[in-house]
Amino acid sequence: MEHKFIKANNFFSEVKKSVFLYENKWKEGTTALIHGPRDIDKTAKAFAIASDLSRSGREVLYVNAAEHIDQYAGKTVYSDNFYVFTPEYESIDDTADYADLVFEAIEQAIRTTSIRTFVIDSVNRIAALSFGRNASVAYIMKRLVALQVKCRLSVLVVADDTTKSVNNALITLAASEISENSEHSEDSEHSEISEASDHTEPAAPVRLSRAERRRAEKLARKLARRA
Repeated sequence: MEHKFIKANNFFSEVKKSVFLYENKWKEGTTALIHGPRDIDKTAKAFAIASDLSRSGREVLYVNAAEHIDQYAGKTVYSDNFYVFTPEYESIDDTADYADLVFEAIEQAIRTTSIRTFVIDSVNRIAALSFGRNASVAYIMKRLVALQVKCRLSVLVVADDTTKSVNNALITLAASEISENSEHSEDSEHSEISEASDHTEPAAPVRLSRAERRRAEKLARKLARRA
């Protein structure tokens, strides 16, 4: 393989202005990571981004490994640029590794179509159904990023937060991240604020001077005699 070494003046004269596919986070030609706790719906965000991109004229392939997008069936009319692939074995005797099925399909799309934007939902599901090195979420992510770099793709990856070391590995491999956090912390904070506002501090004891105490005692004795 012959590597190219380009003079800086020539290199930067040919650099194109960055195109962001989602806000200022996911840049064209990079890998972005949508991650968050398992109980948070990250598919909704990934699906919305993919759908918006397809309507803008960009061909998008959604890899439906988690099979969470069935909920959107019949709810809207999708762009002709929006493609969905659900990994399936050919037969009950098929011994292919699940991760290899996914990558084989992505590579086929690259060879036979003009699709260059992919959404992978999710790396956890692919790893869970695979064996050997492919059973590692970090390894699946590394394979995806390597393919993205090799073929100059735009890839959006969905992942569940697991251990700190795995999360850090995925974030490091991705060029950018989109964090989907639980609303629990906000609810807890709101609850704490409400509880604080509803809480009434006990009144401080009233301190009387000696003369005031004598007058109060005298008045009490007078009222007691009247009673």
